[in-house]
Amino acid sequence: MGADGAATLGTIFGQNTALQPVRKLCNHADKLIIGTSGPIGIGQRVVGMISQMWDERKFGGEVVSYQAMQLVREKIGPMLALELKYAQEVAKVLGPGIAQQNSVSSAMLAVPVAREVQLYSFGCTGDPEQSTDDLPFMTTGSGQSLADPFLAFLRAVFWKQRRRPTTGDGIFATYWALRHAIRTNTGGVSDPIQMMTLQKDDRGNFHVKELDSAELEETKQAVDAAESHLSGFDFEQAESSTPPSAPTQTS
Repeated sequence: MGADGAATLGTIFGQNTALQPVRKLCNHADKLIIGTSGPIGIGQRVVGMISQMWDERKFGGEVVSYQAMQLVREKIGPMLALELKYAQEVAKVLGPGIAQQNSVSSAMLAVPVAREVQLYSFGCTGDPEQSTDDLPFMTTGSGQSLADPFLAFLRAVFWKQRRRPTTGDGIFATYWALRHAIRTNTGGVSDPIQMMTLQKDDRGNFHVKELDSAELEETKQAVDAAESHLSGFDFEQAESSTPPSAPTQTS
């Protein structure tokens, strides 16, 4: 999981006042990663609720993936729905745009369930979705419109024949997508990049690891190398070196 490092501060009237660096990914108990987008206060409560669920062992025992998704929705959904209800009243005074800005939040969760790492996203009503081999990436937040198509491009190029991406693939693609969003977004997405992984070791234990500055720099260099390789591609030369197709005959 990865996130940019920008928090946009503003007034209740929708006026942005400052862009501040912030950590958007939370490592709880060295076992789960939680990321949120939208109003900071709502995100803090979402992180608290999901962390409490882990402490109360809600994801353990015989719980399977779809049940874990539903449990989280039942926990955070009422709070998110209440914020949207309040927003209806705010919209009457300040307008729908400001009401939406102050009430719409989403979250992502990487967590061990049924002895496997699971990745979930939860929409503004707590509606859940699970990442699968068919849908191997998820994005949220203001940079989603940039990150989704870029990750789809990387999947088509690097994860051919429905191959499941490795942890290294995920780190590379996530960093590149974040860098692309930071470069091209008109505002609200900025450095520093934060990245964490959740993996199972040889003993079957799960651990969260946050990439340090040296590891992020190594990934940056890999992305630089990929971009340099692409910038050297010569379309005309590639086109001229393609053998012509054999003529067809009809009778």
